[in-house]
Amino acid sequence: MTSDHAARLALLDVDGTLTQARSIWQYLLEDRGHWHRAGKDNLARFAAGQTSYLEFCQFEAQLLAGESYADLCQTAAGVPFRQGMEALFQHLTTSGYRIALISTGLRLLTSQIEARFAVDLCVANDLAVEGDRCTGDAIIEISDNEKGEHAMRAISTFGAEYVIAIGDSACDIPMFRTADVSIAVGKTTPDVAEAADFRIDDADLSAACALL
Repeated sequence: MTSDHAARLALLDVDGTLTQARSIWQYLLEDRGHWHRAGKDNLARFAAGQTSYLEFCQFEAQLLAGESYADLCQTAAGVPFRQGMEALFQHLTTSGYRIALISTGLRLLTSQIEARFAVDLCVANDLAVEGDRCTGDAIIEISDNEKGEHAMRAISTFGAEYVIAIGDSACDIPMFRTADVSIAVGKTTPDVAEAADFRIDDADLSAACALL
């Protein structure tokens, strides 16, 4: 437990944790008709260790070359959030938590959350643009193996004495290890469920409020 005066920090993954969509990349590519033709194969190569995370992102970004960034933002606005997300953010805010989004997804999506809720820090990737058109390059601020490092930076930045972390995938495990309480959301793999202190099977984020 923590005292009422301890500095509190919530580290939140985004894709698949706060959203019903597992990946903003997939969501955008499906909408633009590129997923089943090329995007899915790219993900399979990355999952098999045949390409690096940087190569994965650059290939995905190339599929979106020439797209209007503003139009992609409008598409991202349609990503469905998990039930109970508003209740979770309200609970964190009223309980005195600083909130950090630590996402390997895109700012196209995290900006939607920052527009709705009080977010103190956001780490995420993006698409390079010239004017309003995507160039086909990805801007990588955080790689898939760097969540623990960015979590520690956030803890230091806010002087946090009590930290909670919520995520859904293997790349969130290093973030879990920095937290006093970690929560896995939805249909996770056994290693993610084992690494977390708690698991929310029904994916209603309001259930996390009782665990904090």
